[in-house]
Amino acid sequence: MSDKRVMVIGSGGRECAFAWKLNKDNEVGQVYCAPGNGGTSAFAINIDCDINNNNEILEQVIKYKIDLVLVGPEAPLANGIVDFLKTNDINVFGPDKYASQLESSKLFAREVMAEYNIPQPKYKKCSSAEEVLEVKNDWGLPIVIKADGLAAGKGVIICEDENSFNEALDLMFKKSGFGDASKSVSVEECLYGEELSIFAVCDGQDYKILNTAQDHKRAYDNDLGPNTGGMGAYSPTPLSTENILSQTENKIIKPILTAMKDKGHPYTGFLYVGIMIVNNEPYVIEFNVRMGDPETQVVIPLLKDSFYSLLNSCLSGNLKNVNLEISSKTAVTIVLAADGYPNSYNKGMEIFELDQIEDGSVFHAGTTLVDKKIITSGGRVLNVVGIGDNLKDAILKAYKLAEKISFEGKFFRKDIGKKGLSYK
Repeated sequence: MSDKRVMVIGSGGRECAFAWKLNKDNEVGQVYCAPGNGGTSAFAINIDCDINNNNEILEQVIKYKIDLVLVGPEAPLANGIVDFLKTNDINVFGPDKYASQLESSKLFAREVMAEYNIPQPKYKKCSSAEEVLEVKNDWGLPIVIKADGLAAGKGVIICEDENSFNEALDLMFKKSGFGDASKSVSVEECLYGEELSIFAVCDGQDYKILNTAQDHKRAYDNDLGPNTGGMGAYSPTPLSTENILSQTENKIIKPILTAMKDKGHPYTGFLYVGIMIVNNEPYVIEFNVRMGDPETQVVIPLLKDSFYSLLNSCLSGNLKNVNLEISSKTAVTIVLAADGYPNSYNKGMEIFELDQIEDGSVFHAGTTLVDKKIITSGGRVLNVVGIGDNLKDAILKAYKLAEKISFEGKFFRKDIGKKGLSYK
């Protein structure tokens, strides 16, 4: 065992999976989570901390003599936590504030892609409702309107008819539903095809593909209901053929890393490429500068290597010498949510049967520990994970776990991974 101390910033299922994996690494002596959740306390020390306050994070890093900081969510990255910690000689994994604009500004990302000929939908920058109306009259419907800035994953509206278009305009400009995030918007052509996510780890020069996944964004079965942070995922996806992966690497990943290097901000961190496959060609729907949630909960358990060593290799610019070992199995995660999510929901419900679940099969998200009891504290409460030799097997295992755990108001989608079975 080593005495390396690692701090994971964040409190969701993604961060719980990170902490769980790091805790298994021989090089790591202690994992800390800031602030963590009810589940991370089983294998990490939770630290009460405002993750959007860079000074507060630095104080805790110094106090606990942290050797490596791993940033989970996008907001601290957009807030420049990486630049700030680096100027204080702290080892931190993630892209700097400039490169983080690939996620924090839809228009920045679109402009860089246009400059480097990266395949993407047709788009137009608009700064008023009148400008958006002009584009709509010119292009016709359907179109997609995206708030330029971060909007907690809810700043994308697909306008298929006049009603949804007018609602989007109201929300973006008149009601300022997204605040400063929608001062400008990206109006984009609506592409139709199959979506998947490709996750890479980058050291500024080189990259390695971690895995592929498919998320389920809508709240209810058959992709109905409101958008959520994600109700489940599986990895890998049959959509990630050799041809699609090769095109994504050559037309998207390599050029975007070149772009960041050219601009003086070599990209170090996770890169999440959300693509739409149209006529067997990948188009970038979005870049995220961190791992997805819930996709992390299926990608990380399939990583056989030491997670700590992988992060360290990136920080030392030594990724090209790493031989990544990924399990050939399939993982499925189902989000157990609180009734009412993504709208209003109750909190404070006790969760039962967690002690019946084996290690690595449940990652906590919206939970807290109160008097030795695990209590619900968020909309997405838990992620159960089934790992099998194939997708069908993994789905069965995940649903057995989903049925086993109980709390008042528990709900989950019954069709996670079903789409993946139809591709084969």
